[in-house]
Amino acid sequence: MIRRSFFSALPTFLFINQVIAQSKMVPKKKTYVLVHGAWHGGWCWKFVKSKLISMGHVVYTPSLTGLGDRVHLSNKNINLSTHVEDIINLIRYESLDNVILVGHSYAGHVISVVADRIPDKLLNLVYLDAVLPTNGKAFLPSAVGEERMKAANKGYLMELPNIDTFLGVPKNHKNYDWLKANLVPHPLPTLTEKVIYIGNGIEGIPKIYVRCKKNPRIVNGENDPVLDLIENDDTWSYVLIDTGHDLMITAPDETARILNKLG
Repeated sequence: MIRRSFFSALPTFLFINQVIAQSKMVPKKKTYVLVHGAWHGGWCWKFVKSKLISMGHVVYTPSLTGLGDRVHLSNKNINLSTHVEDIINLIRYESLDNVILVGHSYAGHVISVVADRIPDKLLNLVYLDAVLPTNGKAFLPSAVGEERMKAANKGYLMELPNIDTFLGVPKNHKNYDWLKANLVPHPLPTLTEKVIYIGNGIEGIPKIYVRCKKNPRIVNGENDPVLDLIENDDTWSYVLIDTGHDLMITAPDETARILNKLG
């Protein structure tokens, strides 16, 4: 009887162990919010988003107010606080937790202020060739901001950059024309509003900085100022990627692999 009971239970035993083994093979589902930089929109994450979804993750790629598919909302009152609220509201109304919050370029300022406001919602911060903010300072020095506002289109819009030299996407790249067609002028007040932390800023949250090796500063042999800022802070990691500033366009698979390792 004992022997018969053992063998009758064997299929169930093997099935349970098979389920356990398979569950260990299933990748951990993570939640990413990818925030684009100046001139871009949520569309720029198309290839990175597709790759992350294929890895089993949940990915949000909002367009900030006045940019991308929300360019029709462009106006002179859009500032950094507007874009911070865009992301906070996305996280709130989608009921997101344990978010890996990613910011490219200008969005380094956006995700930092978001982290200051809702740190309990975040798992990691990722800065993709981004500008790290200083509490109490704007993206642009005040004198530079004033001069650019004088020359701005409609009094508040910053015209497109050089796609090849600044964004690092050469004219012969397969997605050059697509990128060029979707970039729009950027609201300058987002770059002149000071970053003001009301909490602990980005302290205590695990952070990774991904530096593009073909960033003009690096190509010219200059020291990366980010390394000085994150030195002696064990909440930071630093990674180099061999591509230009718009890494989500020129190296989407590698960018996705770096993001996949987080969390």
